[in-house]
Amino acid sequence: MKQLYTLILALLLLTQISCNKETSNTQIEVMNNLLTNKNWYLDYSISEGLTSTTPVVYKSYVGQSTYIVTYLKNGNTKDSDGLIGSYTVELVRNQSQIHVHVKTTNGNPLEVIYNIISVGENNLVLSKLVSGPTTRLYFTTK
Repeated sequence: MKQLYTLILALLLLTQISCNKETSNTQIEVMNNLLTNKNWYLDYSISEGLTSTTPVVYKSYVGQSTYIVTYLKNGNTKDSDGLIGSYTVELVRNQSQIHVHVKTTNGNPLEVIYNIISVGENNLVLSKLVSGPTTRLYFTTK
């Protein structure tokens, strides 16, 4: 009887894991479909910082023609700075992320991870943490 309960519990857990994996695969697929084969123009970024104990928000207007990134359907990416590489959309601890692997102009490998805050047909908001304040990047397809 104890073996039967163990078997039932194992089957229930396996079913739950399978359903969660299917949900995350669907979420990743939807994110990929919304991201790919579009030129994303950086409109502005917002960085949060601290001066003493007071939070400060820095808003930087970049302009649509300053920085452009494209995520291609084949998993490659390119940007207006001349960086070419690959990317994957992943779900890490229930957070959708874009993992970008490029080589710098010096040939050094670089990985950048962006949290996807929101993505739609024409708007994309990413969050990036780089040794300090969090920066949110606001893109449109224009």
